[in-house]
Amino acid sequence: MSNPELVTSPPRRRASEEVAEGRSRIDWVGRYSPVLNGFVRRTIGDGALRGARIAVVVHLEAKTAYLATVLADAGAEVIVAGSNPRTTRGDVVAALRDRGLTVVAEPGGDYADWERELLAAADHAPEYVIDDGAELTMRMLRHRPDRYAALKGVSEETTTGTARLAALAAAGKLPFPALTANDARCKHLFDNKFGTGQTTLQAVLRLSNRQIAGAVVVVVGYGFVGRGIAQYARAMGARTSVIEVDPVRALEAHMDGHRVGPAREVLTEATMVITATGGMRAIGERDLPYLRNDVLLANAGHHDLEVDVDAIAAASSGRREPRDGITTYRVGDRDLHVLTGGALVNIAGGSGHPVEIMDLTFAVQGLGVHHLATTALEPGVHVIPAALDDAIAAAKLASLGVVLDPIRPEQTDDAADWIDGRDVNSEGTEAQ
Repeated sequence: MSNPELVTSPPRRRASEEVAEGRSRIDWVGRYSPVLNGFVRRTIGDGALRGARIAVVVHLEAKTAYLATVLADAGAEVIVAGSNPRTTRGDVVAALRDRGLTVVAEPGGDYADWERELLAAADHAPEYVIDDGAELTMRMLRHRPDRYAALKGVSEETTTGTARLAALAAAGKLPFPALTANDARCKHLFDNKFGTGQTTLQAVLRLSNRQIAGAVVVVVGYGFVGRGIAQYARAMGARTSVIEVDPVRALEAHMDGHRVGPAREVLTEATMVITATGGMRAIGERDLPYLRNDVLLANAGHHDLEVDVDAIAAASSGRREPRDGITTYRVGDRDLHVLTGGALVNIAGGSGHPVEIMDLTFAVQGLGVHHLATTALEPGVHVIPAALDDAIAAAKLASLGVVLDPIRPEQTDDAADWIDGRDVNSEGTEAQ
């Protein structure tokens, strides 16, 4: 007969090791998060969040976990869920639970599991939500309307979620204040552009083991995310093209040195296509005839549907998985390679944004929920005050040892003097 100890002890040991690995990952984040560890902890440590129920619904990996622990250290009751079923890390979940936080997500689930997890988060009756894509917010509206009406505020991470909140406000269905963290300068100027730009290409190259120098990289969408991807790809030696429907953004892409054109012209040369629209089906059924053999298709936007994998599968005669994270569909006489099933490639196929970038983004989110708790805001979509945005940037600069000169009196504009009718000489002093 088998020894029961030999049967049961390995799972326990693996669970312990998983907790240790998760803790190590979370601790690593803390090592490179000076703004969260300094300015944010001091600000939210005033007691305003003590006892507040906050749902954190962002891609559940170590950086999100660290934000959750910072909020918990401030006295909040934190409920943690994932914003995508393919980006939840088991070791991080284990470490958070070991610490005593409520985690309603499990790794390795499908979309049905994820829907249940989001509703489980709603059933904890959060007062505030730190959301990604407004995923929990929208489901509370539809499935938990009473708890939706009781929300005190939402802080939203993404362009997609911001658009959804704006649509709710326009429809008269946003009864609470919502902050668009995405519109804070310390978020979109760094997270969207530099964070996604770097990590998207890192993930694509790691998964595919392909060369980028000389490759033709097509970026679909030229918001801040698309700008970052195109900029990094070009800097690494790629020939870059952009597909964009907005004429101003298309002109900007042209001025930045990228080829700009319609899908029917641009896609035929692409060796890598990366979607970054924040919408759905940026590469869909009508684009399939233009894709060349051996093209890599990756998504860097919020929705898993930016690359319409279902349409590709329906048009294919077969599929295989030549490498981890890559599914190859045979469409006619061509092989089309889809990375991470169309999920966010930099998280599902990599480690997500650099820690230093998320230090800024999660500073905005942490201070955003504190701002919601301490400020009487009208229902609707708001941005954090510019002074708070400036303070986050100043804290980051201070951690880097960067000191800025103040504006000297002689550098100020003389508009007030003209308005007041004072006579000012060329030295900037009032004439006698």
